[in-house]
Amino acid sequence: MNGPAERASATASAARGSRSEQARRALAARIMDGTLAPGTPLRIGVLSHELGMSATPVREALNLLTGEKLVDYLPMRGFVVTMPPDDDQVRWMGEARLLLEPELAALAAARATASQREDLAATLERTRSAGVGARFSEYEGYLQHSSAFHAEIAGAARNPYLAAALEAIPVHTLRFRRFGDAGVDDAEVSLAEHREVLEAVQRGDEDAARAAMSAHVRGVTARSLGSAGSP
Repeated sequence: MNGPAERASATASAARGSRSEQARRALAARIMDGTLAPGTPLRIGVLSHELGMSATPVREALNLLTGEKLVDYLPMRGFVVTMPPDDDQVRWMGEARLLLEPELAALAAARATASQREDLAATLERTRSAGVGARFSEYEGYLQHSSAFHAEIAGAARNPYLAAALEAIPVHTLRFRRFGDAGVDDAEVSLAEHREVLEAVQRGDEDAARAAMSAHVRGVTARSLGSAGSP
């Protein structure tokens, strides 16, 4: 059984993790809403003062955002806000997704457990119920649930190498940076595409799941290239 010192350490670690997530969300909102423009230096001391927390959770938040491709770490300069993806990057991400996600969906149709199919349906419902306003705080839930749907498909495929390859493409967050002041403008059609994927997985129809996910990725890529917020 853990003693007082171990419990105190675990409590402190959990609290720090919570503060790191608070800092990550606050900074992500500023980046996604354009308050922090591309190229803006992100000074840990300044941000700590603004956010009212110590340097450690702010540094951890910046490292998390670096993994999400919202922040870059540059030698001799430190952390800076990344540029939104240009059209070439969107096309490259679409090509990579087309190599991965249709096959993940087909594998999920073949391998998903009953529990995983239920979880996918619940995630789709949460996505449908989430808001899609113009500000990050208004569409954050939609973004999280939509991303989770794809991650759960990958998990249900039960191939950790393919899942890891997909996880390395932060397409959802980057795509949302290209929307204009109106915010998310393709929620209805994207949800319908997710529904097609879900129904194919639930039926165990590998070919239909592959085709539905391929259509979704192609559609998302085309809509991202046509977004009002494109550079």
